[in-house]
Amino acid sequence: MFQYNNKSLFSGSSEIIKIVLLALFLLLAFLIQNAVQQAFFFIGLFFLLAISRYKNFFSLFFGILPFLLLADFGIWFFLQDSAIDWLNLIVVSNIRIYNLLMSAVFFSFSTDAFALVRLFRSFRMPEIIALPVFVLFRFLPEIERDFLEIRGIQKMRGISPKKPLYFAKSLLIPLFITVLQKADELAIAYYLRKKSGRDF
Repeated sequence: MFQYNNKSLFSGSSEIIKIVLLALFLLLAFLIQNAVQQAFFFIGLFFLLAISRYKNFFSLFFGILPFLLLADFGIWFFLQDSAIDWLNLIVVSNIRIYNLLMSAVFFSFSTDAFALVRLFRSFRMPEIIALPVFVLFRFLPEIERDFLEIRGIQKMRGISPKKPLYFAKSLLIPLFITVLQKADELAIAYYLRKKSGRDF
C-alpha cells in the first residue's frame, strides 16, 4: 500500500511539487468540515491515485475499516445522549481519515525516500525536521508488511473480524510491539552513527 513505485505517473516529478501537494492535501483534509465536501475531496484523491497507477485500493479501504468501526462505536457510545450530532461527526471523521491516508499513500507511492534525503540535504534542512519525515516514509512500507504478516498469522489462528474488538486487539498489540522494537533499533543505529560523526 505504501510501497514506492518508480513507474507511478508522478514518480518522475519534482519532490518539491509532491511535498507541496501533500501539504495542500493534509491542510484540506483538516480544514473541510462538511461531509459532502470531504466526499468530493475523497473522489478527487481516488482519481489522482488511479491515474498514478495505484492498484491496492482494496487493502487501502478495507485494511483500516475494523479500526474505524471500533472508533465509530466509541463515538456513538459516548456521544449518543449529548447535543453533538454524532452521526455527522462519524461520517466526516471517517472520510477525513481516508483522505489523510490516501494523501500519505499518494506521497509514499510516488516518492523515493532517498530522493527526499537528497532534497533535504540540498536545502540544508535541519536534521530535526528532515529525519522524522525520512523515517516516516522509509518505514511505512515495512510497518505495512508487518501488519499484513500479523493479520495472516491471526487468520491462521482462527481469529476473524467477526469479533471486531478481539480482532483489533490481536492485530494492534503485536504491531505496536513490532513498531517499538523497530524504533528502538533505529534509535540505537542513529546514536552509533552520530557518535562516529556521520550524517543520517
